[in-house]
Amino acid sequence: MALTFPRRRNFLEKRPGVMRALWITAAILVVWQTVAMLRYFADPRPALWQGFAFPRFLAQVFLVSMVGLGCMALYRSGRKLELSREREQAKWLLWGFTIGVTPYVFLRTLPRLAGLESPLPPELDRLFELAIPLAFTFAVVRYRFLDIDIIIRRSLIYGILAGVLASIYLLFGVLAGQMLMVRYPRYAGAIQIFAVAIPVILYTPTRRWIGMWVDRIFFKIQYNYAQALVAFQEAVRVASSQEEIADLTQRFIKGELRLQHAAVLARRGEALEAAGDLDTSAEDVLAAEAALTTSGSPAHPRRLLASPNSTSRPDLEALEFPEVFADAGVRLALPLAADGKNRGMILVGEKTSERRFIEEDLKLLYAVRAEAAAALERVELVQIATAETLERERAQEMERMKSDFFSRVAHDLRTPLTSIRWTVQNLLDGVGGRPDPEHVPHLQAVDAAANQLGRLVNNLLELSRLEHPGARSDLGPVDLVPLVQEAVGTLRSATAERGVQFELSVAPGLRSVCGNRDQLSEVVANLLENAARYSPNGAAVEVTLDRGGDGQMLIVRDHGPGLSQHECERIFERFEQGRPSPYSRQRGFGLGLYVARSYLTLMRGSISAGNHPEGGARFVCLLPEWQGS
Repeated sequence: MALTFPRRRNFLEKRPGVMRALWITAAILVVWQTVAMLRYFADPRPALWQGFAFPRFLAQVFLVSMVGLGCMALYRSGRKLELSREREQAKWLLWGFTIGVTPYVFLRTLPRLAGLESPLPPELDRLFELAIPLAFTFAVVRYRFLDIDIIIRRSLIYGILAGVLASIYLLFGVLAGQMLMVRYPRYAGAIQIFAVAIPVILYTPTRRWIGMWVDRIFFKIQYNYAQALVAFQEAVRVASSQEEIADLTQRFIKGELRLQHAAVLARRGEALEAAGDLDTSAEDVLAAEAALTTSGSPAHPRRLLASPNSTSRPDLEALEFPEVFADAGVRLALPLAADGKNRGMILVGEKTSERRFIEEDLKLLYAVRAEAAAALERVELVQIATAETLERERAQEMERMKSDFFSRVAHDLRTPLTSIRWTVQNLLDGVGGRPDPEHVPHLQAVDAAANQLGRLVNNLLELSRLEHPGARSDLGPVDLVPLVQEAVGTLRSATAERGVQFELSVAPGLRSVCGNRDQLSEVVANLLENAARYSPNGAAVEVTLDRGGDGQMLIVRDHGPGLSQHECERIFERFEQGRPSPYSRQRGFGLGLYVARSYLTLMRGSISAGNHPEGGARFVCLLPEWQGS
C-alpha cells in the first residue's frame, strides 16, 4: 500500500519486478514456515523444532524491515501529496498502521531478534491492533479512501448468489436427488453430477440477474444511468450534424447529472459549434486545453480534467486545472477525442446540490464521451464523403459541359473549314486558271493550316466518343510505311518556313500491323505535328519504323527541350499541355496525345514518352502485327 497509495510510484513503472519479488519472498517464507511446522507436528522432536526456528527468524526480519520501510514510505509520500484529501487519507492510514503494529513489530519482534525479551504482555498487542481497522474505517467513511458502494454492491450480489445457488443445490442435489437415487440406484453417480452441474451452469446468468436486481433496488442511480444511456445512444447515433450531437449531449448530461450549467463544443471543419451556456469563448477553452496537452503536463488528450476537490477520485484532480475553465465555472472537462483527433469538449459545471461527482457520475461521462465522439467522427466522415461526392459530380458535370461545348464548336467549324480546304485545293489544282508562282507558297500555307485545324476539329469530335464506355475500333491490316510517308508529305509544307525536316528510317521486311487506318493516320499526324512544334528551326524530326517486342514500333524523336519527369505521363491526359515551345507560338488544346493514346488502346497498342539520351523528347508507339482474320 505504501508503494501504490494514492497512485503507483514512478520507479515501479520502471522496475515492475519489485512488487513481484516482494510477493514471492513473502510466499516462500510462509510456505517454508508452514512445511517446517507440519513436519514438527507429524514428528514432535526437539531437532525438528530447531529447524522451524531459522525460517521463522527470516520471516521476522522480513516483517520488521518491510513494516518499517512501508511506514517511512507512507510518511514521505503523504508529505508530498498536493490534494488535502489525499494527505488526510495518508495521515489516518499511517496513524492506524503505526499504532497498530508498533507493540508487536517494534516492541516485541524487533527486541526478540536482538535476543531481548519484551516487557509488554501479548494482550496489549491485540488492543493496539484495533487502531488499524478504526483508522482504515475512518479514512473510508470520511475521506473516501475506497469506493464503499462497490464493496457493498459486491457483498450483496455474492451473498445473495451464494444463498440462491445453495438453495438450488439443496433442491436438486439433496431433495430431488435423493428421491431419484432411491428410484434409479444405477444412475446415482450421474444424478449427483447433474445436481452439482445445475448450480454451475446457472452461476453466470444468476449473477447477472442478481446484479441487475441489486442495482435497481439498492443502487438506483446506477440503474437509472444505464437506462438513460441506452436512450442517449439511440438518439445520438441517428444525429445528422455536429450541432445536433452537441445539443443532445449537453441536454443529456445537464439533466442526468442535475448540473447548474454545462456546455458541449464540437468541431465542424474549421468552425466550432457550441451548445449550452458558457461564460467564455469556445476558442479560448479549446486553446487552453490544447496548451495543457502539449505543454508536457500529465494531461492526456483523452483524460478527464477535474478541478481540485470536485470528485471522489483524487487521482483525477489536477492542480494545474486551466484558469479559463475555473473562471467559466467548469468543474470537469472531458475532451471529445477519437483516433488521436480532438473533435470538441464536454464542460461540466457545479451540481445543483453542490456535491462532488462520484464514481458513477464519472462512468456516465466516459460513456457519453465515447458515444458522442464516435457520432462526431461518423458525421464528419459522412460530411467529407458527401462533399467529395458533390465535388466529383460537379467536376463530372463540368467535364460533360466542356465536352459538349467542344463537340458543338467542332461541328460548327467543320462546314466552313471544309469550304476553305476545298477552295484552296481548287486554286492549287488550277481550277479557274493556274495560280501565279509567288502565290503558290501562300496557298500551300493556307492548306497546311486548314489541315492542322481539321485535325483539331476531328480531335474535338472524337473526345466525346472516346469517353463512351462502348467505344471500339474496326481493326484490319494497315501498312505503316505509306501511311507515315503520307503524313510526312502533308506536314512538310507547314514546317518548311522554319526549316524543320522529317527523316524517315524504315527497317526492312516489315509486315502490316493490326489497326484502323484512319485512326492511325490521326495518331501519326498528331505525333509529327507535336514533334515539329518543339523542334528548333532547321532541326530534324527523326521517324523510325522498326520491329519491337511482339509487334512493330513507331518512334518519333525531336531535338527540343525534352520532357520533365512528371510530364511523361501527364501529357497523355485530356486537356493537358506541356511546357510552351520556345520555337513556335502555336499551342494546341491538349487533345492530340490524349486522342493518340486512346486510339492505340482501342487497337491493343500502347504509347510512352521519355527523353532521348542525346536530348529531345522521344515517343514510342507499339502496335501488334496483323495475324490474319
